Amino acid sequence: MPLDYLPIMAKNSAPKPPRVLASPSKQSWCPTTKPVNQSMVALLSSAALRLTDQAPFIPREDLSYRRVPADPNAGEIIIDHHSGIGRVPKRDPEIVFPRTALAELAKRGIVGSVAPFHFSFMGGVREHGKIENELAPAIAEDLKRDQVDLALLVPY
Repeated sequence: MPLDYLPIMAKNSAPKPPRVLASPSKQSWCPTTKPVNQSMVALLSSAALRLTDQAPFIPREDLSYRRVPADPNAGEIIIDHHSGIGRVPKRDPEIVFPRTALAELAKRGIVGSVAPFHFSFMGGVREHGKIENELAPAIAEDLKRDQVDLALLVPY
């Protein structure tokens, strides 16, 4: 049974009033050009993840993003997201940022390779126009520069 994640989160998210779901003004999906087992894959996380030596995500409406090394040994991950659902993931960020699992899939040949960096941003931001016209294109440009074929969104 499919899970309607966004409507559930919109209904149950804090702060109140409930979030209004916005539809993008332009198509953002593109077809894959390679089989998954030949594709370079990156993770996109809305958990506001960063390494301890990277600048924190500060305001609730922070529209910046962080390039987080794909190597699970690159350093300790901090979750700056303000959501109350984050107590367990804050103890084990792999729950919402499965770098180790993705590396294992590459090792087993299920995905072609892992991108050198993954990307994280603050989820739950209400400035939909800025997300669509500023944040998303900036991340897409970095993904393109890194020659990433497939990006997996891991919502928080």
